[in-house]
Amino acid sequence: MIKIGFIGAGAIGSLFGGCLANIKEKKVKLTLFCTTKHANAIKKHGLRIKRDKEIIVVKNIEVYDKSINYSFNNALNFDYLFLSTKTYDIEQAMIQYIEIIKNSKWLIILQNGLGNEDLIKEYVDKKKIMRIITSHGAIVSKPGCILHTGKGFTYIGFPYSNNVEKDPTLFQKALADIRELNSILNYAHFDSNIENNILIKTWQKAIVNIGINAIGALTRLNNGKLLEREILRDLLDQTIKEAVNVAQKMNIILSYDDCITLAHSVAEKTYNNKNSMLQDVLKGRRTEIDFLNGKIVKLAENLTIKVPVNKILTTLIKGLEN
Repeated sequence: MIKIGFIGAGAIGSLFGGCLANIKEKKVKLTLFCTTKHANAIKKHGLRIKRDKEIIVVKNIEVYDKSINYSFNNALNFDYLFLSTKTYDIEQAMIQYIEIIKNSKWLIILQNGLGNEDLIKEYVDKKKIMRIITSHGAIVSKPGCILHTGKGFTYIGFPYSNNVEKDPTLFQKALADIRELNSILNYAHFDSNIENNILIKTWQKAIVNIGINAIGALTRLNNGKLLEREILRDLLDQTIKEAVNVAQKMNIILSYDDCITLAHSVAEKTYNNKNSMLQDVLKGRRTEIDFLNGKIVKLAENLTIKVPVNKILTTLIKGLEN
C-alpha cells in the first residue's frame, strides 16, 4: 500500500490525487486536505473527475477539512506528500502541517511559480524535496467535482539534486522512489518523465504561465482564445520574451522561440481551460501574480533591466485584487 497525501487539494491537487488513487496497477491510500465544501462533498459522494468522455468516481478517500487545526499524531505519514496549495500559502501550509511533513518520506511541490523550493527549504530538509511541473489543466466545477480541461506534459525531479547525489546510499534510495512515483504517474496517464534539471523545466512552465495567465485573467478568455486574436498573441509573445531575457541574464539557458512555441502548444492543448489566475479573479481571490509576472519584475529590478509588459500586467492584476 502506497500512502499519498495532498495538502491544499484544489483543482490540480484533486485531479492528480483522484487519478493516482484510481490506478489498478498499485494499491494507493489517498488522503486529501481541502476546503470544507470540497471535503464534505467528497465524503458524501466521492471525488468525481470528468476526463474526456469518462467520469471517474473515486471513493474510500480520507478527507480532512484544512480549515480545522487538527492534532495529528505520528500515525499520519505519507510515502509521497504533495503540496498543491496556492504559492502564497506556502509558509502557512508548512507551519500548519509541519509534523506530517516531517513524518513523511517525500514532499512534492505541485504548484505554479518560481522560487517555491527556496521558501520550503526553510522548513524541511532539501534532500526530501521533489518538484513536479505539469501543464495539465483542471477546474473545480463544483465541490467534489473536477473537470480535466486539458492534457499536457509532466516532469518530476529533485530541485536540490546536488544535495541528494552527495550521499551515495541516499541517492540510490531516492532514485528508486522517484522511479516508483514516475511509474505511478504514468499508470494514471499523466505522461510523466524524470528530469535531471528540473530547474529548467520549472522556468519553462513558469514562463508559459507568465505568458498566458495574466492576459487570460484580464481578458476573461480561455487559454485557446488568446491565440485567435493577433494582438493578444503578440502581447503574450512579448511577455515571454521579457521573461526569457531575465532568465538568460541569470545564466538559465532558455530559448525565446522554444518558450513561445511551448506556450502556444499548451494554450492549444488546454483550449477550453480557464487558467488558475482567471479562476482566482472570477472568484474574487488573491492571485499568484507575485510568483509569476511579479517575480520577473523583481528579478529584472535586481538585474537593472526593463520589463515594461510584465510590469503593466502585474500592476493591472494587483489592481483587480484590490
